[in-house]
Amino acid sequence: MLLPIKFLAASIFVSGMTAGAVCGAVVGYTFSSPKRVNQLKDYVKKVSEACKK
Repeated sequence: MLLPIKFLAASIFVSGMTAGAVCGAVVGYTFSSPKRVNQLKDYVKKVSEACKK
């Protein structure tokens, strides 16, 4: 009975590690270009101005 629980726990752990690696790659890709960083800054300004209203 304990063996399936270990497989389930290992599967959840591996899924979390995979999701973390994918998210890290997306963040690295996004911040690698100054153009994209500037677009993000502009977007943050728009959102913060909209929230203040």
